[in-house]
Amino acid sequence: MSGQSSKDDIFIFIMRHGEAESLQTDDKSRNLTLRGKNEVHISSDWLSESYCQNRELSMALVSPYTRTRQTYNEVLQTFHAAQMELNSDIVPEGNVRVAHDYIDVLAHQMAKTHPGKPLLVVSHMPFVSYLLDALCDSHNMSLFATGSVAVVKYQLKTGKGVLVGHFQG
Repeated sequence: MSGQSSKDDIFIFIMRHGEAESLQTDDKSRNLTLRGKNEVHISSDWLSESYCQNRELSMALVSPYTRTRQTYNEVLQTFHAAQMELNSDIVPEGNVRVAHDYIDVLAHQMAKTHPGKPLLVVSHMPFVSYLLDALCDSHNMSLFATGSVAVVKYQLKTGKGVLVGHFQG
């Protein structure tokens, strides 16, 4: 399967940051570990091989925390994103409804400006789990290992998605 989608849907990749160093002073400043960087590379390779062989993303929404920005930078070794936005609505305690509404608007825009190219969200637990449930209108509370990624085929007409893949490298 490739990352190509019809004009009525878009793929959304929801990724949890890679493993980070233990909390020492400030949660927002935690860095990725070497293992965390490797986790991200493995997940990025899986995404590229399974869903996005052209390695092009329409946009990336990234939490402003250090470990998510570093995760995104590691993803860029495999992918190219037309745009990137640091977004404080997708932090661990972020409001999933606000984020879902924003992602819906972005998905519609990206389907017009970058058709067939997925949207990437790089965030944290528990937010990624709540977001997956919100986008798919489910209540599964999927757990995300560090560096893992879920693939949602998001239907623009309905504003709902279907989980089509979840890689826990």
